[in-house]
Amino acid sequence: MGIKYIFIDESGDLGRYGSRYFTVAAIVFNDDKIPKRIISHTRKRILNKKQKLISELKANKSNNRIREYVLKQIAKSDCSIFTTAVDKSKIFPELYQVKEKLYNFVLGILVKNFNQDSNKLVMIIDKRSKNKLIREDLKGYIIRKFGNKNGNIELYQNDSYTSYGLQTADFVAWAIGRKFNTEDARYYNIISRKIVNKDSIELWK
Repeated sequence: MGIKYIFIDESGDLGRYGSRYFTVAAIVFNDDKIPKRIISHTRKRILNKKQKLISELKANKSNNRIREYVLKQIAKSDCSIFTTAVDKSKIFPELYQVKEKLYNFVLGILVKNFNQDSNKLVMIIDKRSKNKLIREDLKGYIIRKFGNKNGNIELYQNDSYTSYGLQTADFVAWAIGRKFNTEDARYYNIISRKIVNKDSIELWK
């Protein structure tokens, strides 16, 4: 019981070309102070003076040492991970014309993995659009998909530089996306034991 904090980010793209796989990952904490400790310790112990000037940590802009450190800290923390990977070759071509609806659909599949054994769920998603209507459409879709009967779900769409949790989710999504897109599983393997739905990651497999 209690509050669960869920941070969701993505890797890859939903364009017709580009990455082969599109990946969405969620990292769940019972204590929202944990991601702050992970990112703060990384900045203090691993980053050099120049790197410390960067406003946020992102996996695709980090070196291997930073990536491994963050992922190892995540693996040691009290958290759980859920993820969904989509092989874009299996997406109907016409769906690329409605990317935001397609994203909502994939995210809806991911959140169905979460159970409601807590009093409250605080779900924070990386902000993908500046368009308020698109953001409200996503929020409404997820709330309906989840079935917010007791009003115990709070959903926010924030910029990742404002959220330690989203920065940890970025590294998780990147590691999983790298495994599927390049078959380089070394980063994925660091966090694999934390992935709850390991046997059902790939959508439409």
